[in-house]
Amino acid sequence: MKKTTNMTDAIRALFAEFDDSMIQSCFEGVYGELWCDDESSPATAVIVSGDFLYLAGKPAFADEVMAFAKGKPHAVFVPSCEGWFDILNAACGNKLIKVSRYRMHIPESGFDRRRIEQILDSKDLLGLYGCELYPIGEREYAKCLASDWAYSFVSNFSDYNDFEKHGFGFVIKHLGRIISGTSTYCYYSKGVEVEVSTAPEYRMRGLAKLTAARFVEECIKRGLKPNWDARNMASVKIASRIGFELNEEYAAYEFRQSGLSPALPRNRFDTAAVDTLAEFDDERIAGAVPKLLEWLKNMNYEVAPMISELLVKHFDVTQPHICGILKPEQTDCVWKYNIIQYLLSLSSRLCSEDILSEIIRIADHPTDGEILEKVHLAAEKYLKDHNK
Repeated sequence: MKKTTNMTDAIRALFAEFDDSMIQSCFEGVYGELWCDDESSPATAVIVSGDFLYLAGKPAFADEVMAFAKGKPHAVFVPSCEGWFDILNAACGNKLIKVSRYRMHIPESGFDRRRIEQILDSKDLLGLYGCELYPIGEREYAKCLASDWAYSFVSNFSDYNDFEKHGFGFVIKHLGRIISGTSTYCYYSKGVEVEVSTAPEYRMRGLAKLTAARFVEECIKRGLKPNWDARNMASVKIASRIGFELNEEYAAYEFRQSGLSPALPRNRFDTAAVDTLAEFDDERIAGAVPKLLEWLKNMNYEVAPMISELLVKHFDVTQPHICGILKPEQTDCVWKYNIIQYLLSLSSRLCSEDILSEIIRIADHPTDGEILEKVHLAAEKYLKDHNK
């Protein structure tokens, strides 16, 4: 295949079934590379746009497509037909998996401005002291660029001047640190591709919904169409709360990640991931414990009771991460209650001395927050049941 900027009618026809702003951006010469086998009479064409590879026409040139994805461990292959999977999987040594993604669209009646305003008015309900919503300026641009999880907010722009001219975004800072945001992943003449993310330790707090609402509000002001492509159902829910509607579910391919990360729950309903983790031994589960404990912040999550039972079975590698959660400086007292009531109390084994000392402290000298959430009562019951 050869790289081309000649967007012929024949090439456009190969991508006709794709409804994606990133393809439009490439067609307009803004962002992305187009490769095809023949400009005048193409049978196969590929658009490479950041981590996304759009595969159109006859499945072929698998080795070249894999070369386009080199150095992109989070590459997403979006095919025009099912035949692409087998040849690509063979070319990369069976390292691909099939995943579902979700295209959202704007209702025919447009966004409900009142709903967006209500979301923005609720920012004081986030439950985090010292949170502020900021537009992405030069300082925020630099911080995003240096971040492992927020990098994609600005990575598709050559520098801050390019971002300021063609993109925009909003982030939430907690005590000066960027913890969530929504930004322009790429753009074209009539709209933008939405990029939404939150630092792992701050998820499930409604932060992404707030920044996304502000981003959509700005799109409306600028007369731009926001395009939302959801990786999972959690993203679908955020988009839906702002006013997007689910258009279609479609198939894509990703590289099978090594280690535990693919097996970790992707959303509150992902019980299948917990079933997979149940097959792991202590050594393999140990690195996932901190992230799994975060799911116990809300026992209404469908995965939470299962994770609690899982961690009880891996008590030795779980205990080292619990003491810090029970410390008085940890202000999430519901989380403390859940840890004691639904994890420690389920174990027939005694907890370590450092955890036990914190439970005794909570029972005897609880903080105001611990009293409010009845953590001291859970601590007292634990001590009674374990004869301490």
